[in-house]
Amino acid sequence: MDYGIAGKSALIVGGSKGIGFEVAKLLAAEGCRVAVVARTKADVDAAVETIRTAGGTAIGVCADISQSQEVDEAVRQIAIELSPPLIVVGQTKYQRPGDFADITDADIYRESFELHTMSQIFLLRAVLPGMREAGWGRFVHVGSATAKEPAGNIHHAVANTSRPSTVGLLKTVSDEYARFGITVNTVAPGWIETDNAIAYLEQNFGAGTQEQRREFMLTQARVPAGRMGKPSEIASLIAYLCSEPAGYITGNWIEVDGGLHRSAF
Repeated sequence: MDYGIAGKSALIVGGSKGIGFEVAKLLAAEGCRVAVVARTKADVDAAVETIRTAGGTAIGVCADISQSQEVDEAVRQIAIELSPPLIVVGQTKYQRPGDFADITDADIYRESFELHTMSQIFLLRAVLPGMREAGWGRFVHVGSATAKEPAGNIHHAVANTSRPSTVGLLKTVSDEYARFGITVNTVAPGWIETDNAIAYLEQNFGAGTQEQRREFMLTQARVPAGRMGKPSEIASLIAYLCSEPAGYITGNWIEVDGGLHRSAF
């Protein structure tokens, strides 16, 4: 399928590793001019080199998207070196595990909100004007399945509190900007086989081997698929949502979790 996005500029937050890196590679293969945005220069450089070696067009930008000025500067740089980004994939990471009684510092909740939601506000403010001017845009947020159905067994009171606010923000923005040819969607991964998730399972549940992780997925996480997902399985959906054929999909929350979410709706 021709995704109809060749030549468009794509900003991928967290594009140096994991799901973001898989998205960056897929969009580059579709002919997008990709900007890999992350904080660590060595990781950014390595990702850019991989994409270029495969024949894609890519640049690297080091930025912390929790900082409004850094977001604005990153978007400005991308617009100069490529063109204003019309495809944007946003995500953030903030892990402070614990039950409600464990989290005694209220500032942790505030930090989580700032990382999960304020970062997306900064990103939206920086890129939506260019999308509106072009009459076309794709914004995909990589969220978490726990925003809709909090999982008590993994003890994430902080994330379960702040992540739903991001979903509400993006649904609101999708309604306001759909008339301008801009789509805004959230992809909600379940248990995905990233470095962070593997380390989390080993540290908190002693699941350090592939077989132990599979057992955890079946008996404790209760994932019907009986395994962790692959980053590429999330990235493929994100790449489609960034495409021209996906232009009538907006304001949606789409779970990719091996059947973990039990509701039929």
